[in-house]
Amino acid sequence: MAKMYGKGKTTVESEEQQKRRWQIELEFVQCLSNPNYLNFLAQRGYFKDQSFINYLKYLQYWKEPDYAKYLMYPMCLYFLDLLQYEHFRREIVNSQCCKFIDDQAILQWQHYTRKRIKLMENAAAAQQQQQQQQQQQLQQSNGGEAATAGEAAATGGMMATANGNGTASAAEAQPLGGSVQRGEPGQSQAVIPQQQQQQINGLATASNIKLELN
Repeated sequence: MAKMYGKGKTTVESEEQQKRRWQIELEFVQCLSNPNYLNFLAQRGYFKDQSFINYLKYLQYWKEPDYAKYLMYPMCLYFLDLLQYEHFRREIVNSQCCKFIDDQAILQWQHYTRKRIKLMENAAAAQQQQQQQQQQQLQQSNGGEAATAGEAAATGGMMATANGNGTASAAEAQPLGGSVQRGEPGQSQAVIPQQQQQQINGLATASNIKLELN
């Protein structure tokens, strides 16, 4: 816990003294967010004192995350950076300059919530769009795999159907009572119906009878 009590100790301090110094420095740093307070310090000549300027340099440790998380007015860090420049320390003495900065700070505070909400909505919309694109890509990849599997199944079914038709044709030729004339390998087979076969057989018998009578 000693770290939260600030930096730059030049003398030995008790824990209670460190805590009190940390609280004072925290309050003072946050007062720097008020341009009117800066104008007050400039008019009293504090920004011409080298010891005070060195003190402002020392207070820059509040920009570290371990300390900045305790600040209720983060804008004070912006003015703390500006106070490191001599030109800003001279110009803040001018009341018109102070009023201009004060007006800009008020506008920033008024529109901060609106800007913050808009930024959050834009970030959420971008994240949602990215998720949708990822889902679409995933669906397209899954669809391509399914189409490939369907084509393979359809090809297998056509081959099975062709083999089944060839077997069925040979089997259907037998119940008709016809005869099958077998040719040479690689040639088509002719199927003769039963009536034509009987006529052929009858003609062959008549020819044999005529030959015998002669």
